[in-house]
Amino acid sequence: MNIKGILRSTAAKIIAFAGIVGCFAAAVIIGENAIAGCGRDGMIYQFETDFSQSSYMAGQVNNTAVTLEAALEGHISRQEFEQQTRDFPGSYYGVMNGKVISNAELSDSATQNAAFYLIARPDDATQSNISWYYMPFHDEPIDDSFDDEPTDEYNVRSATYPLGTVIRVCVTSEQAAQYQEIWSAQRDTFAHTIYIVLTLTAAALLLFVYLLFVTGRRPEDEEMHLATLDRLPVEGNVLLFWSVLGLAGGLNIALMEEIANGSSEMTFLLVPSVAFLTAAFAFALELTLSLVRIVKNRSFARQCWCVRFVRWCRRGVRESTRKLMHLLTRDYKTRNVLLLFFGYTVVLALLATVFGAEGGSFLAFVLGIAWFLAAGYFLARRIHGFERIVEALHRMRGGDMESRLTDMPEGVFAEMAEDLGSLGDGMQAALQNEIRAERMKTELITNVSHDLKTPLTSILSYSDLLCQMELTPEEANDYAKIIHQKGLRLKNLTSDLFDISKVRSGVEQMNCERLDAATLVRQALAEQEKAIQASGLALKVTLPEKELPIRADGRKMSRVLENLIGNCVKYSLHGTRVFISLAECDGQAVLEVKNTANYEMDFAPDEITERFVRGDAARSTEGSGLGLAIAKSYTEACGGAFEVTVDGDLFKVRISFPVYGL
Repeated sequence: MNIKGILRSTAAKIIAFAGIVGCFAAAVIIGENAIAGCGRDGMIYQFETDFSQSSYMAGQVNNTAVTLEAALEGHISRQEFEQQTRDFPGSYYGVMNGKVISNAELSDSATQNAAFYLIARPDDATQSNISWYYMPFHDEPIDDSFDDEPTDEYNVRSATYPLGTVIRVCVTSEQAAQYQEIWSAQRDTFAHTIYIVLTLTAAALLLFVYLLFVTGRRPEDEEMHLATLDRLPVEGNVLLFWSVLGLAGGLNIALMEEIANGSSEMTFLLVPSVAFLTAAFAFALELTLSLVRIVKNRSFARQCWCVRFVRWCRRGVRESTRKLMHLLTRDYKTRNVLLLFFGYTVVLALLATVFGAEGGSFLAFVLGIAWFLAAGYFLARRIHGFERIVEALHRMRGGDMESRLTDMPEGVFAEMAEDLGSLGDGMQAALQNEIRAERMKTELITNVSHDLKTPLTSILSYSDLLCQMELTPEEANDYAKIIHQKGLRLKNLTSDLFDISKVRSGVEQMNCERLDAATLVRQALAEQEKAIQASGLALKVTLPEKELPIRADGRKMSRVLENLIGNCVKYSLHGTRVFISLAECDGQAVLEVKNTANYEMDFAPDEITERFVRGDAARSTEGSGLGLAIAKSYTEACGGAFEVTVDGDLFKVRISFPVYGL
C-alpha cells in the first residue's frame, strides 16, 4: 500500500482521532490536577509577575482593614473580628474614640517598612503599597474596580469620624514567607502545566489538520464517502455540538471553581467530570468532521435548512416577480382580457352560488355567457378607443398638432379625445405666436440696426471733422470728442445687434473650413497686444507645439476670441493673471480662458450668455451685454460647445470643438 493509502486508511484515522481525544483528556487532567493541587492551599498565585504584586496578599490586607473599621465602629464585636481575621498572617492596629483593637504596636514607619501595608486616617490621604484596596472612612460604598492609583474622590473623609482615628494593617516579609513559597510553587506548577498543555494542543491541532484532509476519503478511490451521522441537517449538527460540549464544559468549569475555592469534598467528582467532558469532546469532534465531510461533498446547501429556506424564498420572489413583470409588460389587450376573464369567473361563481341553491344552474350559465359577451364588447370598444388615443399622442409628439379624433366611444375616451383636440389647438396657437414674436423681434432688431447705420455714419463723419478743428470756446473740442466716442460705441452696438440677429435667425452663412486652433489664438492675442499691455494684466498662455486642427469659420472664431480677450481686459481685477490654455482632450480641442473679475459675480452662468445681460449689474463699465451672446452663438453655429463657469471671483469660459480628421 502506498503512502496515500496508509494516510487514508481507517486505522490511521482512528489513531489520529484517538490521539486528539487523548491530548484533550491529558490537557484537562493535568490542568485540573494543577488547579486542585493549588486549591488545597488556596489560589495564592494569580498570574502576577512578582510576589510583591500578589492580589491574594492585597486582598488579605484589604479585608482586614475593612473588618477592623467595622469593629471600631461597633458594627461587629471583637470576637467576631478575631474570628474573621484568624487566618490573617500580618499585624494590625486601629484606634477610634479611644477604642483600640490591635495585635501589635504599629507605628507609621514600621508599617511602611512591611511588604504589604495600608494606613488610613480621616484627615489624611490613605497610604498603601497594595495594588487595590477598600477606602475606609467613606460615607458611601466604594466600588473596588478602580485603577491602581486612587483618585481624589476616594480621599474624602467622613465628618463622623474623629481626627484621632487611624488604621494600620501590614504583612512583613517574614510573615508572608510561607505564602511566598506557596506562590512560587504554584507559579512553577502553572508554568509547567501551561507548557505541557500547549504541547498537547499543538499535537492535537496537527492531527486535526490531518483529519480535515483525509476524512471522507478511502484508499481505493477519490469519491467522498459519507457516514450515517452526516445525514443530520446542519442546524441539528450545530445544535448538538454546542449542547453537548456546552453542558459538559459548564459542569466541569463549575466543579473547578468549587475546588479552587477550597471545597475538597467535591474532589471525588473530578474523574467522572473529566470522563464526561472527554466523551463530549469526542462527540463534538465527530460532529465537526461530519460538517467537513458535508462541505467537501458539496451538499452543505442541501442539508442546511436555513440555506434551503433562503433559496426557496428567493426563488419564489424571483418567480413571482418574473410572472408579474411578464403580465405587466404584455400588451394592454392581453392584460385586459385576463382581467375580464377573472371578473367573469368571479361573477359566474357568484351567480352559480346564488341560483344554484334554488336549482337554477342553467340560468346561471346563461347569465354568465351574457355577461361575458357584454363585457367583451364593452372592452373591445374601449381598447379600440385607447389605441386611437395612443396613436394621436404619438402624432402630437412628432409635431402633428392638427389631427383630430372622431367617432370615439362615449364616456371618458370621448372627453379625452376632445381634450387632446383642444390641447393641439392651444399648442399650435402658442407655437405660431412664439414663431411670430421671434420673427418680429429679429426683424425689428435687424431693421433698426440697418436704419441706424446711415445717420450714425453722418454723425461719425461730422464729429470727426469737428475733432480736427479748433473750436471756440475751448470746451467745444471736448464735446466733439465725446460725441465721436459715443457714436463709435453706438455703431459697435448696432453692428453687434445686426450680427447676433442674423446668426440667431439662421440667415448668417457659415464658411467652415479646416483651421489650426493654436494659430487662431496666437493671432487674436497679437491683435490685442496693446490693449493687454495697457491693462496691467499678466497673461499665462499654454498652447500645443503641434497643430490642433478644427473645422470652423475663421472670421467668426476670430470674433469669438476677440470678444473673450476683450472681456478679460475690461472686467479683470487689475494686476491679476489671465490664463489661456488650448489642449486636446478625448478627441476634443478645448480652449479655456480664466480670469479674476473686478466685481462681485452674483449671476447664473447660463444667464450671462443671453442678449443684453451683463455681469456688472451696476453697468459702470462700457459694454453692451452682447459679447458673450455673440461668442456663444458663433461657436455653436460652427459646431462647437460654449460653456461658462463661475467659482467665486473666478470666471472661466470653455470652448470645445471636435478635432478635425478624427
